[in-house]
Amino acid sequence: MGLYTKLPEDLQEVDVIIAGGGLAGCVVAGRLAEADPNLSILVIEQGPNNYNAPEVIHPALYPRNLFTNSKYTLFWQGNEAPQLADRKPIVPSGGTLGGGSAINWMVYTRAQRSDFDSFNAPGWSADEIYPFLKKARFRTPYMSWGEG
Repeated sequence: MGLYTKLPEDLQEVDVIIAGGGLAGCVVAGRLAEADPNLSILVIEQGPNNYNAPEVIHPALYPRNLFTNSKYTLFWQGNEAPQLADRKPIVPSGGTLGGGSAINWMVYTRAQRSDFDSFNAPGWSADEIYPFLKKARFRTPYMSWGEG
């Protein structure tokens, strides 16, 4: 298929619909397509097309995504919290294909061990999920420091 801003009129059926074209949705679509090239997969993303958008492909321009008029960023107001002196935080999130990864200076961070353990869900403890987190990262051969 391809990248569309409007569905083709003759599209009647697909095998898989993925709601959300953030990093996770794109990875799931890619893995499914890899596993079965015959699948028709539809990824639905509410944000604008960011193909070749300078503020998405050039890290030096990523600060533009923090401007309130950014086309690719959604700004959410959080709840008032005593830890924030009773302020309501403004939380930017990706509102385009690639999600937060499209606007965040190409930085990957993962939660602390205690966050995963606090889920109290089978298969989601820090020890259980760590092999998958490790698989998701890329390490260049010259790096010599310890595991991260």
